[in-house]
Amino acid sequence: MDRIILHCDMDRFYCTVEEKHNPELRNVPFAVCGDPEMRHSIVMSANALARERGVRAGLRFSDARRLCRNLQYVTADYDKYLVETKAAREIYQKYSDKIIPYGLDENWIIMDDNVSWREAKQIADVIRLEIMYSMNLSASIGISDNLIFSKLGSDYQKPNGQTVITKKNYKKIVWPMDIQKLLFVGDVRRNMLYGYNIKTIGDIARTNPKFLAKILSSRVGHDLWRFANGDDRNFRPECEKINSIGNTITPPRDLKDIDEVAAIIYMLTTAVCIRLRKHKLRTRCVSINMKDSKFNSTVRQTTITTLTDNKSRIYDCALRLFKENYTWVNPLRSIGIRVTNLEDNSQLSLFCDYDNDNSDIVVDDRIKHFVTKFSALEVESMGALGRWD
Repeated sequence: MDRIILHCDMDRFYCTVEEKHNPELRNVPFAVCGDPEMRHSIVMSANALARERGVRAGLRFSDARRLCRNLQYVTADYDKYLVETKAAREIYQKYSDKIIPYGLDENWIIMDDNVSWREAKQIADVIRLEIMYSMNLSASIGISDNLIFSKLGSDYQKPNGQTVITKKNYKKIVWPMDIQKLLFVGDVRRNMLYGYNIKTIGDIARTNPKFLAKILSSRVGHDLWRFANGDDRNFRPECEKINSIGNTITPPRDLKDIDEVAAIIYMLTTAVCIRLRKHKLRTRCVSINMKDSKFNSTVRQTTITTLTDNKSRIYDCALRLFKENYTWVNPLRSIGIRVTNLEDNSQLSLFCDYDNDNSDIVVDDRIKHFVTKFSALEVESMGALGRWD
């Protein structure tokens, strides 16, 4: 019997949650973003009225407002979104104990082996209805025998849609889609493939994988060819190897004070260490990226003698790198921290040196003042997964 997978994608999640809590927002075009004081705050989600004007996720809010002059700004409230995420996953768990999260608003639901296609479609109907009536939100669901096509199916009919993609119909449904619908095809790869007249997922599927490997890279080329043909063996979102973790921040104004920089480094280090511990990883290498007001970038790194996930050690390394390498010829525009050379805690050898110190960062009151001041800033991920760099 075929494996059956549901991919449940909450429709315009951030916006619909905001409309749920403030119904008046349904009458105006608005976008959910980070901090409105940021110089390059990014649109995370746009409601239907804003999308009609061309506003899409990924645009800078300033650019989005040029498309829609009366576009309203709603600051992202992650506490609210997490409550709804938890409620949705509790619904999924009624039908399977194999749930694979993909961000806050998407989940794969792996059906038990004895579930038929007919039953899977009925389960998907029930899930959509329960989300609608118990959560006052909506979701679209794709059903297929692999992770890739089920995700494409959830995006095929929105909102509140349901699409079944099988071995019999995938060429009709999937292959005409633009290549950017496929996982891990961003603007750069799309433009590159367009240059070779490879414009649809079907074009990728019909292209010799050796040619794709030549123009992209061996791993990416072969993987995209497999994905286009419904083969998800090289895609395991629940166990992707994480090669690096990093965050960066661009404050609303250029920095000229070391205490302010220390506060930013404190925030970035805290975020990085939370992610290290979430994935049960430790690091041997800390790097910082410093960009001044003239857009000159400098990257420096240092190694640590023992593996660690300790905030204090990583903070000390990052702050020392900054002090030793930033000359203050120009004010600081942005700074980022990244950790690499990661090791899984569960696989550490008895002969491997690692840090058991869990002490927190010790900062003085002045730096604590700046941490509070900057705590509302939008921290943008630099990409937790190094696999697709």
